Amino acid sequence: MLHLAEIPFPEVERLAHAGKSLVILPVGVVEEHGAHLPLGLDSFAAEAYAAAAAPHLEENGYEVVVAPTINYGVAHRALDFPGTLTLQPETLRSLVVDIGRSLSRHGLHRLVILNGHRDRAHMKTLDEARGILVEEKTAQVLCTGFASDPAVTAACYREGVKQFYRSPRPDREGHGGESETSVALHCFPKLVKHGLIGQLDSNFDYDVEAFRNETKDYWSLSDGRGYFGSPQAASADTGKKLVSIRGRNIAQVILKAWDAL
Repeated sequence: MLHLAEIPFPEVERLAHAGKSLVILPVGVVEEHGAHLPLGLDSFAAEAYAAAAAPHLEENGYEVVVAPTINYGVAHRALDFPGTLTLQPETLRSLVVDIGRSLSRHGLHRLVILNGHRDRAHMKTLDEARGILVEEKTAQVLCTGFASDPAVTAACYREGVKQFYRSPRPDREGHGGESETSVALHCFPKLVKHGLIGQLDSNFDYDVEAFRNETKDYWSLSDGRGYFGSPQAASADTGKKLVSIRGRNIAQVILKAWDAL
């Protein structure tokens, strides 16, 4: 796995002529995830999943290049929390399209958008960017991770992981809860407020349908807590397993889509 920003331009030229190179573009957001987790969690998680997916892709002959992460996205639902930043959808769409066009100009025609942020407007925008690039025949583009297509999201993030949850109410786990806290404890523990986790009561008493359908903002839904589920149920060991399985899942989604071409 190579990082685009860390290699010199002749290496990019080599990759362009390699015949089976692909670029993963991690996408996240600056958004609250409770008082115990960093604002950049979705971006950091997308990077972790890219690193976990890469070996599986390389085993199948691909050379994997990870582009610099897009750390900004559409995050209107959490905007009442200090530090949350949001783009307008058209800004994000233009950014992704411009990156895809630039990569294609240099011979990198396979682009995987690996999104770590669940927000309908955000996911729709990424899908629109994919559509533009595909329609103009700029590149082959896949949206993975959290995607507008629920089947893609399930295949990437939910397949094979429920057995590892320790929460007493896994059906009510969500933003900032066991899963995301576990991933943070494993991947970037120095950014987690460990002392706070034990003080956070489980938040199971919220409008699940409003959360899933995005009809209410996070402040109202969580009573200002910013998380849903049980951060106390999280562990670094669970996070390690989640990242490993989701990395494999994401690779399988990519291979299924492109090996058939």
